[in-house]
Amino acid sequence: METPAATTPGRTSGFFLLLIATALYLFVNGRWMIPIAAWLAPVFLLRFMRTQRPLVAIPLGLITLSIVNVVVWRGLVPVPGGAYYAIAVGLAAMGFLPFIIDRIFAPRLSGLWATLVLPLAAVALEFANTSLGPYGSWGASAYTQTQDLPLLQILSVTGLCGVAFLIHWSAAVINAAWETGFDWSRCRSGLLRLAAVLVLVHFAGGARLLQSQGATVRVASFTVRPRPALDIGDLLSRRRAPAAMDSVHAKLGVLRDSLLARAAREAAAGARIVFWSECNAVVMKSDEADFIARGEALAKERGIYLGMALASFTPGQGYYENLLVIACPEGRTIARYHKGRPVPGDPERGADLHLPVVETPHGRMAGAICFDGDFPSFIHQAGEGRAGILIVPSSDWLAIDPIHTRMALLRGIENGCSVVRQTNQGLSAACDAYGRILASADYFTSKPTAMVAQVPTRRVHTIYRRVGDLFAWICIPALLILAVFSIAQRGAKRFSTSATTTQPRPGS
Repeated sequence: METPAATTPGRTSGFFLLLIATALYLFVNGRWMIPIAAWLAPVFLLRFMRTQRPLVAIPLGLITLSIVNVVVWRGLVPVPGGAYYAIAVGLAAMGFLPFIIDRIFAPRLSGLWATLVLPLAAVALEFANTSLGPYGSWGASAYTQTQDLPLLQILSVTGLCGVAFLIHWSAAVINAAWETGFDWSRCRSGLLRLAAVLVLVHFAGGARLLQSQGATVRVASFTVRPRPALDIGDLLSRRRAPAAMDSVHAKLGVLRDSLLARAAREAAAGARIVFWSECNAVVMKSDEADFIARGEALAKERGIYLGMALASFTPGQGYYENLLVIACPEGRTIARYHKGRPVPGDPERGADLHLPVVETPHGRMAGAICFDGDFPSFIHQAGEGRAGILIVPSSDWLAIDPIHTRMALLRGIENGCSVVRQTNQGLSAACDAYGRILASADYFTSKPTAMVAQVPTRRVHTIYRRVGDLFAWICIPALLILAVFSIAQRGAKRFSTSATTTQPRPGS
């Protein structure tokens, strides 16, 4: 497909393109998501960028996307004041930069090569944000498509970046066709190439979804709402007199007793793996060892694997340890894990670099805690450890329900394992290694807040488990090569023009 130089329509039509893009981006990510908007929005933004002067398009596009981000991420990013606006603008810049890179380099290229600049740049910037940003993979393109399971099977090969590539490549190919006036004789090859790839990806994903689940194990997870309610922030920040501490001990004791009693009931009902949501067991450091010993005794008595998610603290110290302790049917602790990726700003201390992966009669089981699941390269350890089940005790809030859980479930497709995420104040869900939902329960609509699922134990082979983010690492040098080639093309064109203008006339 030929890609002619960018044309420049009237200012009014250019602004109309930006207006359409803005309206669509309101539904791409964050508070509201409409999957088709994620495919359409880049088309109109790219068309705006290609048809307007850079000195106009770049600042106007960045300002517009920044305003959109301020709106759509409100309440989802728990940061107050000016810091929130800085984060919103930063996210806008990361999402907009691929379009700037495309505007600089793509018009000097032709055919397939011109359409690859935008998707390669999108992958490079999204991967950088996911790997280096404090909020991990929040905002990744793949999360806009959580209802399209055939498409999402590409995560088992490329990770999240495969979806980002397809969405932005589609925009680039459609833009190239648009520049020809959708002249079929000139844009046919590019559109057919794109259609063939999208059909192939969906067909292969659909075929992958035909696989059976195999053997299963009953997994029970739950959240116990403390009665009376506990002000954890106050417990962390303020020391109390011994008399006042008696009341705190009593409240915490009631909560811990409720958790163990509920775990015993789920075991009696046939669950072999039982755990509760993140920090649901609030324990003072002085009581931690005793409570874990009680959990170990329960695991031995009931013959279960018990995942104890703890918030262990010393009153007045100002922070807590976010722990997942796994006890086995032999009555001993086989894993003690500090949350590896604490949420920025939370008063958490201690972070483990390695996820726990334990051997069980039901295959290998890995554990992670809530925000850990937003970092694909970190959860990749579960795939490397050949885990068949990943348990994720979590805690959210209304604004990110159910988005956060849907994000976490994609880690199972990448690493070939079932995922069970029990969420306080959010959506709890269990899925198999293909992302198919097995059970779910929402904290705000389900009472009691418990979930039981027959979870497949078989580990599923994925290419991503073996190679990790290789696709993203390939895209980065590929983008650099295209940029160099584009610059070389411009230099050759200038040289050719100069040689033509300085050539002596005949007879001179």
